[in-house]
This record gives sequence, structure tokens and C-alpha cells, in this order.
Amino acid sequence: MKHIYTHDNIVVLHSVKNILALNDIESYVKNEQTVPVGAQHGIGNTFHELWILNDHDYIAATELIAREVENPSPKAAWVCGECSEENDGSFDVCWKCQSAPVETQATQGA
Repeated sequence: MKHIYTHDNIVVLHSVKNILALNDIESYVKNEQTVPVGAQHGIGNTFHELWILNDHDYIAATELIAREVENPSPKAAWVCGECSEENDGSFDVCWKCQSAPVETQATQGA
């Protein structure tokens, strides 16, 4: 087991854990239950840590975090095939009509 990532926001840490899980890398959150004692020890001294279970996944996990979390590539804007509304590339569905992009619909049907 190796330490791979630290963040003071548990939501961010779990997002990174989910990204690793989507890529078949098992991980474990340490210090998740320390939030209630943070006031006793000073909130700045309480860190949430993400550890990978298999040491051989370390390099892949490091590269994945660098690419997807610390320096994500921007996604291109897209136009909804249903209502013709332009959507930011970060949207998985149209903000106006909640339809999926045409290429997503085609991929799901395959």
C-alpha cells in the first residue's frame, strides 16, 4: 500500500478515488474519520490521504492524477441535437433540455 494523494477537502479526495476506481485502481481513504477531532488538534493538522492498495499501480495512478485532476484537458463545447443550445464541454447533458450529446447517444446504443 502506497500513499498517492493528500487533500484537505474530503469531497475532492473522493473524486480522485472515483477517478482511480474508473480506471481499475483500488484505493483507500485514510484519516476520513478525523474531522470530528480536527478542532482538538487544529484543523490545519488534519489531512485526508488516499492510498493505493497495489504498489504496482503507483505509476499509473500518479500519471492519471496528473492528467485528470491536476491538469485536465479542456473539452470542446457542443451543440445539442435536440434543442440546438450550445453547451460547455464540461456538460454531459444539455443544460436546457437534458438531452445527451449525439455521439454519447450513439455510443450508448452500440
